[in-house]
Amino acid sequence: MAGKTLIACNIFEDEMNHVLGKHPELEVNVIWLRAGLHNDMNTLDAALKEKIAALEPGDPNVRLMIGYGCHPDLKTIAKDLGFPVLSTKNCLGAIVGEDRLAELERDKTMVITPEWIRKTWFADDGMRELLGWDDTDFRINFGRYDRILVLDLGLAPLSDEEILEAFSIIEVPIETESFDISHFEKFFIDFLA
Repeated sequence: MAGKTLIACNIFEDEMNHVLGKHPELEVNVIWLRAGLHNDMNTLDAALKEKIAALEPGDPNVRLMIGYGCHPDLKTIAKDLGFPVLSTKNCLGAIVGEDRLAELERDKTMVITPEWIRKTWFADDGMRELLGWDDTDFRINFGRYDRILVLDLGLAPLSDEEILEAFSIIEVPIETESFDISHFEKFFIDFLA
């Protein structure tokens, strides 16, 4: 397989590094985008333009490892550049599949990964900085959910302290569920092909 260049949301960092570590034959150069940029379209637009500017439009080895639902014009941008984009709406669809995700999201459940908490909710450059949120904003925006379900692929599980800290801020019950990485591994390898 020829080397690929990915512009990827770093929400996938643990999963991609795990798969690439298992498959050294995959030659991949990753250009990371900061997780959570989909919360501010202007910031996401600027970051995408910056990363794309260094690439050759139509290069068959470039891929956009970003969910098409994270940016309203992402499919058009990808088509105009000739770069494939994920076939899933967001990172969670890539991790467990769109059908399984729809099942998990029933009954007012928000589904996330550990990195959503670490990289978008509570990171120094996360939602507090990006959107100017305080604890009240977290409660207002996540209060519509009855529970938060964290997908644990066994790579970097949340600690009890992280779960308690998140709960103390959002005040929505947080549960974890173990998942195998095999769906993401197949999805990722197919995406690189």
